[in-house]
Amino acid sequence: MVKKPVREETRLFGERVRGLVDRFDSLAEAARFLEVAEQTLRNACSGEHEPRAPLLIALSEKFSVSMDYLLGLSDELEPSSPKKGGPLTESLAFERIPRLDVRAAAGAGAVNHIFAIDGELAFPHWMLKKLAPAGARLSFLRATGDSMEPTIADGALLLVCEAESDLRVPDRAPKRRNEWDHTDIYVFLIGNELRVKRIRKAKQGTIVITSDNPVYPPEVLLKDDLKRFKICGRVVWWDNRL
Repeated sequence: MVKKPVREETRLFGERVRGLVDRFDSLAEAARFLEVAEQTLRNACSGEHEPRAPLLIALSEKFSVSMDYLLGLSDELEPSSPKKGGPLTESLAFERIPRLDVRAAAGAGAVNHIFAIDGELAFPHWMLKKLAPAGARLSFLRATGDSMEPTIADGALLLVCEAESDLRVPDRAPKRRNEWDHTDIYVFLIGNELRVKRIRKAKQGTIVITSDNPVYPPEVLLKDDLKRFKICGRVVWWDNRL
């Protein structure tokens, strides 16, 4: 298999992360300081993976460096101080997104009766602009199970978009914009079972549910099943740190 070329943006991100954590005796020690998984930090240092929001936030806060520097948009290490009363620069702006006290089963299904808000998480505004339409309702929740591995790990944090277009299954999945873009992964209810899977329309109005783990066979929702089926939103981002 031919290895894909490394993008300049991710290469530079890896270089700058390595420069920041070089003061530590090991990546394990640096990961403990940043409060992230060692593998997450190792992936970032390789320069072959796109920056993930939680790691960006940890690097920026723990090392007091700007997001612009980490992303290669500036060579200035220190965050610029916004004018009093003025807005933050886009790269430093965050939005607070509710985290739901619920888990979506990436497996056979888990019964969830209460969708309570369990706090909020900050997410970079510049990333949201790429992931979801302006004004879309967004929420975080956790996945549980292994049916979507290796794409979505057990325990991964999911960002779910509830834009109008994401509350129904399109006749055709939107074209992927890049290799990290997954356009057909949804969180949905079947009765009281909240699940996360790939879904698509099939012949005669049926819906096919598929997993990324080949151990789990596809499921077909027939007309009677669709009466209990409801889409909660489309998964637009996830963090595979356990």
